[in-house]
Amino acid sequence: MGNEILIVSKPELKCIKRICDEFGKYKDKIVFRFTIGSSDNEVLKFWEPGATDFEERLASLKYAFDMGFETSVSCEPFLDGNIVELFHKLKPYVKDTIWIGRMNKVRTRVDMTGWGDFELGFLAKVEDNQTDVRIWEIYEALKDEEKVRWKDSVKGIVGIEEDIRVG
Repeated sequence: MGNEILIVSKPELKCIKRICDEFGKYKDKIVFRFTIGSSDNEVLKFWEPGATDFEERLASLKYAFDMGFETSVSCEPFLDGNIVELFHKLKPYVKDTIWIGRMNKVRTRVDMTGWGDFELGFLAKVEDNQTDVRIWEIYEALKDEEKVRWKDSVKGIVGIEEDIRVG
């Protein structure tokens, strides 16, 4: 029995190494879920200021995976139009699941006071890449991938109520 732990993080490699090294004997009780919404560092820097860049997150994912821990990724929200490519970059290092979801209610959740063209450009890219048509394209590209899990923000658009996996 015992407890199970889900560690959700925008990971920093030195922290992940320390956790893996300190708690390796409990790896069967620990799942790492890393938030990776883009492979574009400019996008990550804008939406997640102060958080680690893509390379650091990927290195952390690889490290935990190579150390034998259960690994998962949250691409919620996905922040650019490269989510299918991102999925394929991450998939080899994910033992569990990759969650995909869109940014909900961005215009009401984000304080856009003082935003200019630069900032509004990032907002426009997110909105353009998360239209219903684009969600359908992503769904069609990844629907047969067994590691994909869809967040409610996608399920509602494509008309699925729950993920049913066979096998």
